[in-house]
Amino acid sequence: MLALFAAALAAATPSPALEASVPWWEKITVTVDDKGKQQSCQYQISLVPTGAKTCDEDMAASVAAGGREGNVGAFSKLTFERRFSPGSQLDGGQLEPGDKLLGRQVMFLTFDPKGSIESCHVVAKTGDMAFQYDCDAARREQFRAPAGGDPAPRQAFMTVLAYGHSEQIA
Repeated sequence: MLALFAAALAAATPSPALEASVPWWEKITVTVDDKGKQQSCQYQISLVPTGAKTCDEDMAASVAAGGREGNVGAFSKLTFERRFSPGSQLDGGQLEPGDKLLGRQVMFLTFDPKGSIESCHVVAKTGDMAFQYDCDAARREQFRAPAGGDPAPRQAFMTVLAYGHSEQIA
């Protein structure tokens, strides 16, 4: 399922150009029942503070649960998230209490004055998950160049996370 994260983001409703000079996050949260059937799919991005939106049909299909069954009456929430941290401060990767980390990948990025990614390197990986969102996928993103046209390359970290938790519904 994590391999589909990049496809899900591509299927997201068109979002504004991503900011290269401010912190932001983007996430897709999928809820599946005890039979592995998707019950809901929510998409959020901090750059558009209008709250969660229901995933469109293409995005919801791209993060299909894969038929994994769980405990009777249990619902599982799986969240796929990107956290962008400009400068040299890496996002701490904190999760909410009860969430279990399934995978984490950190990329170090530099940007040219036009907002294009000049270099990208995966600097850390945690967990058994293989993320399809990699440096090639990041280079296809559109980033808004910072105002002022500073000719020095800017740097940032992109943290990609997958985490989840289960809830027993009475």
